[in-house]
Amino acid sequence: MKSISSRRGCLLALALCFSLLLPIEAQQKQEPLPPPQPTAKITGKVIDESGQPVNGAQVTIDFLIGQLGSWGTRDLTHQGTTGSDGAFSASDQAGGAASLSVTKAGYYKTYGGRYLFKERNGMQWEPWNPNIELVLKPILKPIPMYAKRVETAIPDFNVALPYDLSVGDWVAPRGKGKIADIIFTAQLDQRSESDYDYTLTVSFPNKGDGIQTFDAPLNVGSELKSPRYAPVEGYQPNWVQTRNQQPGQIERGNYALDGNRNYFIRVRTVLDEKGKVKSANYGKIYGEFMNFTYYLNPTPNDPNVEFDPMRNLLTGLKDSEKVPTP
Repeated sequence: MKSISSRRGCLLALALCFSLLLPIEAQQKQEPLPPPQPTAKITGKVIDESGQPVNGAQVTIDFLIGQLGSWGTRDLTHQGTTGSDGAFSASDQAGGAASLSVTKAGYYKTYGGRYLFKERNGMQWEPWNPNIELVLKPILKPIPMYAKRVETAIPDFNVALPYDLSVGDWVAPRGKGKIADIIFTAQLDQRSESDYDYTLTVSFPNKGDGIQTFDAPLNVGSELKSPRYAPVEGYQPNWVQTRNQQPGQIERGNYALDGNRNYFIRVRTVLDEKGKVKSANYGKIYGEFMNFTYYLNPTPNDPNVEFDPMRNLLTGLKDSEKVPTP
């Protein structure tokens, strides 16, 4: 009896050791796969900025499996290369959505965003095989720039607060900045958490400095959101951002929550005796104040704003402040 008991103990010990060697996933109950879902087909049509098809581009199409907005969703990924027609198609099961992206050496990556199919027709999603255009922008002349991701609160209200773009900080005594490039002036009348009027005025110290808006989607399209060159005319001396709320009502104002509104800026402007711009620095701002990313070209009179992320003139930035995109 003793030998049998010893053998059983050894077998149990071996079984325990073997179970410990198994991957954790194998010891846990596997989540069941979703039931078969309708099939979808979609085509990515890759073109350049002139509308011509791009050959040899790498397209990625992800079909979402599982119910939209629920846990347990995953992607079925298909990758392929475009031919002379600039197209790549794929089909698979889908939970009602697909996303596309495209890359090619010498071009900026483009994201097609999420495409939502409209309806089910039996075990097939409609529309069947929609064509989604993806525009590739070539990398032409990326340059070193001062670039920084800024997410900060206004330190004082009812006070003009100058900011130095080439230092990336408030002008002294509030920071290490020396040159006033942009001036932020905030006013807040807060009666309660749900009852307030907020105004932020973005202005500039020099005649000829200014700002103008341009629209570009935040998470869809080319990594290079902006045109490559800032306009040399059309700047206004200030921009007023408003946010207002009353109890029981939604917030109102011209604050762009979707992040699609962006800005070109002209700073450090010097005018000649006739009031014409003699010298100025150009830049751009992605996003909304005070949660934005700015880029400043260091060369006067050069409107190029195609940034090279490998050559940021601002050093020592925190990870949250670094700018990885043009």
